[in-house]
Amino acid sequence: MNKLTLDIVTQEKRLLTVETRRVTVETSEGEITLLPDHIPLLTRLTEGLLRYEDNEGKEQVIAIFGGFLELNNRGVLSILADSAARAEDIDEARAIKAQEEAKIKLVDRSREAEFAIAEASMRKAALELKAAKYSKKSN
Repeated sequence: MNKLTLDIVTQEKRLLTVETRRVTVETSEGEITLLPDHIPLLTRLTEGLLRYEDNEGKEQVIAIFGGFLELNNRGVLSILADSAARAEDIDEARAIKAQEEAKIKLVDRSREAEFAIAEASMRKAALELKAAKYSKKSN
């Protein structure tokens, strides 16, 4: 086999299904790159960037917010993500605004629940901005 079939599914929808020669993703054990003929694998994903090569050889970027990865012996790479966003779908202005609002809430640690929500929002916005900037840099 000379390609992997990458299938990304979130709780809301199937984000994409594409054929690719390479996928790099953040796991709980660190960043890994999967190529055709890789041994089967099941691992937990952390928040980070997933990068894959499209049909034209360009690197595409997706922000992944945790989940699981399974690669079977037929070369099907399934990502079950808690949440995910393609770099080109990210509204940078919205992410910057969300990041700024989260920073303001993080200053006041007196309300733990709000602090945890603001911290998660801050991490999500930062990762989305990283994906958007990485995508612009590589294209």
